[in-house]
Amino acid sequence: MRTSTKLATFGAAIVVLTAGVAPILTSAADHLDAPSLGSLTAGSLKGDRDINDVYVFQGANASKTVIAMTTNPAAGALAPTTYGTNVRYEINIDNSGNAVADHQYVARFGAVGSGPDSKQSLTLWRDGQIVASGKTGNAVQVAGGGKLFAGLRSDPFFFDLLGFRGSLGLGGTARLCDSRPGNHDFFKDLNTMAIVLEVPDSALGTHIGVWGDTKQLIDGNWVQIDQMGRPAINTVFNHTAADKELFNVTPPSQQADPSKPFTQNIIDTLTSFGWSTASATGIASFLLPDVVTYDTRTAANGTAFNGRALADDVIDAELGVTTMNHVTSDCVAAHTDYQSSFPYLGVPH
Repeated sequence: MRTSTKLATFGAAIVVLTAGVAPILTSAADHLDAPSLGSLTAGSLKGDRDINDVYVFQGANASKTVIAMTTNPAAGALAPTTYGTNVRYEINIDNSGNAVADHQYVARFGAVGSGPDSKQSLTLWRDGQIVASGKTGNAVQVAGGGKLFAGLRSDPFFFDLLGFRGSLGLGGTARLCDSRPGNHDFFKDLNTMAIVLEVPDSALGTHIGVWGDTKQLIDGNWVQIDQMGRPAINTVFNHTAADKELFNVTPPSQQADPSKPFTQNIIDTLTSFGWSTASATGIASFLLPDVVTYDTRTAANGTAFNGRALADDVIDAELGVTTMNHVTSDCVAAHTDYQSSFPYLGVPH
């Protein structure tokens, strides 16, 4: 089977939305990964509860761990540059390996201020206790030692969307790894909203599993809207709208349940690229539950499934795994605007 044919199968992971500026990859990592999050019809784009990416890596101080959850894809272009006031932004920590949260950080935001800075009030809970409060856009101290930032930043994700689309035959003359001039990274000038939490390793444990979710207050109840751990699990392996929606509301501890379609979806995708059923089943059992595993004593290496640093080229890794190494790179490098200290993500464009 030719690589172009194999890419066409992988292309089931791509949905392109057209908005005045340019097409946006809705399935980059987790950006706009389900119809209920990604519709551009009037009033239905829910970017302020849409998780883009989850990062887990060692801080500048090696005794601390950074967890960053980005939301609001293409903030300022498609999505707002504010947080939802009726949304819970949750970071879940599993210490026992059962994909059930042993600790949970919850961020909530108030209304946009009336001043020129348009800041929102910010409150962070850990296991039901308030551990930080302040304003968006500022570094806020966290009880027990740590820092919190929530606000607009440069989107750290990198990917050649136009080359990928062209390679899939979805339009344009660009191709992956071609000789086009300039930087091929479609996300290089896009912004996102980022919740960045840096805490001592002792507050998390040594071997942890991390995932984020968002819940919206609907008719007096908190209803889960989105969830994400590893990059591109939902967008690459779940191909129907119904499965994408179901995945976003299924807790990690239930994702591998035989009654759910997710394991079989991974197996079907991988075998379409030539993986044996046995190998595909083994990979599926590793990818689910959708949790970022990390040893807090070490530096992160997302391509080896130990956390995920901002510069980790998870797209190349996932292309290789998914396509059985028929496609191994999009030839795009990490951004150059990452910072060496808190809050680590680059300043907004």
